[in-house]
Formats: sequence, C-alpha cells, structure tokens
Amino acid sequence: MLFFRSILAFCLIGVFTGYALAASSSTSLRVQVTDERGVPVRDAVVELMPDGGWSGSIQFPWRMAMAQRNQQFTPGTLVVAKGSTVAFPNLDHVRHSVYSFSKPARFEIDLYGRDQTRSYKFAVAGSVKLGCNIHDNMRGYIRVTETPFAGKTDRNGYITLRSMPAGNAKLTVWHPRLRAPRNEKSSSVRISTGDQSRKVKVRLR
Repeated sequence: MLFFRSILAFCLIGVFTGYALAASSSTSLRVQVTDERGVPVRDAVVELMPDGGWSGSIQFPWRMAMAQRNQQFTPGTLVVAKGSTVAFPNLDHVRHSVYSFSKPARFEIDLYGRDQTRSYKFAVAGSVKLGCNIHDNMRGYIRVTETPFAGKTDRNGYITLRSMPAGNAKLTVWHPRLRAPRNEKSSSVRISTGDQSRKVKVRLR
C-alpha cells in the first residue's frame, strides 16, 4: 500500500509541476512602441528584467552576426546576450573596418576585405555604436542585454515577449534616437499569467 501511495504522490507532483510550467510558458506581454504622434517606432529594443535579475542562460533565435552589405551594417540594430561573440562578415566588394568608442565596448578592427569575417566578444551590458573608418555614413548598433526577454519591434512598433516569470519587473525601451539619458526609457510593470499588452510612448530626436 505504501508503494502505491508513493507512486500516486509522485504522479501528482508531476501533474502540478507540469501545470506550473505550462502556466509560466503561457505568459506573454505584447508591447507597442510609438512616438509622441502615435507613429509606430520600428527597431526599438524592448527588454524586460524580472525583479531580482536573471541568472539563467540566454539564447536568442537570430544569428549573432552583423554583416556589412551595400556599405551598411545589416541588421542596423542587433540584440545580443552579454558575453556573446558577434561576427562581422564583409559582403561588399570594398574593404571595411569596425570600431566603437562606446563605454561598454571600445575596440577597433582593422580593414578587411570581401568574404572575410572578424569577430568581437561583448562582455559588458549596454548600447554599442559602431562605425567604419573608411565610410563615415555607416552606422550600426548592438544592444547587449542581461535578460532573455528582449528583442526589436517590427514595422508596426510591436514585439511580444513570452514565458516570463510572474511578478514585478522593469520594462526598458531603447532606440538610438530616443530623447532620454542613454537613449532609453524604463518603467515598472507587473507580469501575471496570461496575455497582457502595453503601449509605450517615447520622444525621438
């Protein structure tokens, strides 16, 4: 009898654990970022950091790479986890360099040619502005984050963050033209099980 009770208890624990995981995975927050006129802001980085921070692993579904194509950095803004190594493949017929004077990552990669790749490890969280010594018009941005709940808004200003833990959190919006210290705006939010939505209005330069 004791054996069967133990089996039943084990099964019940599994059921409730599975339910808790399912409840957590069903949590989502849909954020829309707009300017003061209500126009959607594309490629704004949205981050949600739970109270107490995040100590787990961080993996994003996109490649940790920023190419140089048609004398532009592509994508123009890339979100990466702290500690990530980013590749910089040159897809142009001309040579490029990569440099940054930003506090989180000050570095310079010398000139290299077509179909060559260089890389750099981003060990400090924050915003990194990139340039090319040869082509002054080239600008790129890397947002180094410490939370897995992050990404960029689409052309309609939307992004959906999923599977966050319930509780209090800080929501941060960053954009290179945002009028605020460090080009970011933060607010407190309360995350609960289920689908939620929030609109963030920002001032742009």
